[in-house]
Amino acid sequence: MADSKRYVLRDPVHLDIEFPYKYFSLVNTTEFQRLSRIKQLSCEYLVFPTASHTRFSHSIGTYHVMGLLIDHLEGILNSYGIEVTQEQRDLALCSALLHDIGHGPFSHTFEKIFGLGNHEDWTVKIMRDPDSQINRSLTQNFSEPFVEKLAAIFTGGSDESGESEENIMTLISQLISSQIDADRMDYLLRDSYFTSISNGNYDIRRLIKSLDVACQESRFRICVNEKYISSIEEYIMARYYMHKEAYQHPVKVQMEAMLVKIFARARELYLTGKTLFADEIMLKLFDKKEISVSEYTSIDDYFMYFHMTKWKNHSDSVLSHMCRAFLDRKKYKRYRKTENIPELCEVLDQNLRDCGMEAADWNSEYGYIKRTVSFGIYDRKKDNIWVKMKDGSIKDISEVSYVFRSMDMEKPYERTIECFSSELLIARFGECILEGLC
Repeated sequence: MADSKRYVLRDPVHLDIEFPYKYFSLVNTTEFQRLSRIKQLSCEYLVFPTASHTRFSHSIGTYHVMGLLIDHLEGILNSYGIEVTQEQRDLALCSALLHDIGHGPFSHTFEKIFGLGNHEDWTVKIMRDPDSQINRSLTQNFSEPFVEKLAAIFTGGSDESGESEENIMTLISQLISSQIDADRMDYLLRDSYFTSISNGNYDIRRLIKSLDVACQESRFRICVNEKYISSIEEYIMARYYMHKEAYQHPVKVQMEAMLVKIFARARELYLTGKTLFADEIMLKLFDKKEISVSEYTSIDDYFMYFHMTKWKNHSDSVLSHMCRAFLDRKKYKRYRKTENIPELCEVLDQNLRDCGMEAADWNSEYGYIKRTVSFGIYDRKKDNIWVKMKDGSIKDISEVSYVFRSMDMEKPYERTIECFSSELLIARFGECILEGLC
């Protein structure tokens, strides 16, 4: 009875998303529901007020896109005499649905703060943990061996035997993590929708229709049919604009850097014996102790906000100032460097020397932030986008796309952001530190 029941979730990007019970049981687990308490775009809501969508909605969207991809590619694989089995379809859909369950709050910034390893490792740990509801749901609705096959998609291993099975698993891995995957295909549309960055949009139906499979030396590769090359160009340009206008926005970058400094200061106070509120899990994180899967999955955005809300009234003026700055969106002042103006740290060092003080280690100063962000839209040495030509051969997209050649897509886009807190710098060095800056 349960197996035949269908559940529908309404989504603003893809509209109705349908779940058979075996997949919906995963959605109803504690570990998956946690994703509704983790924002997809970290601090982006401080730039775009409506960008508060979650990893929960992104995960169900990725599941939906994976279903569309499998439906499309299944017919192409059949033409090669290869059938997609029900288990392989289950593996593809479960990997899409669960690909982000290992994420911590504030995206990759959390990994920088506490050094707990990457979210892919935690995804596998959660799947394998016999005490997790995810593990119980997978073993009950699929099987214990299924869990290991699913984990292999994320670890790069293989639990399949036989050439055709291995080929299918390779394709599934590409569909969950590559230049053209279900993950990116959902989050570009979703992030574009919630930030209202219209040039981050693209035609997903046509992009899926453009996908083909090429067989080279008995190995399958996802590729784009030559006649649909404009669809992949549109998709790549959407990625470019979302990186430039959203993912690497100066305010977002600054606030994420501030988060790192907040928790570094809190840990510094704790380790030097200062009185500081912190729950048991936070104390373990400060002590660099190992935490369990259940402890890890109790960490979400609210966990971080709760501690910062407590700390904003702390007697340590540095910690309290940074917490209030983050929670109340009191940005540091941005220093805009031009070609003939020195970097901010050089100006500050000169001011210190003029005051009779030695130069500072600015990377460790809480009142100073410098971040260089760099993103490349395409790197053919790392992960190719293949185009299937009319004669059946495949070429790298950079060889056949005029847009790629004319825009030099492989050249990384780079931006350096420097900013400072007048209050913290004056408290630390005196008013002379800001000579010529304010």
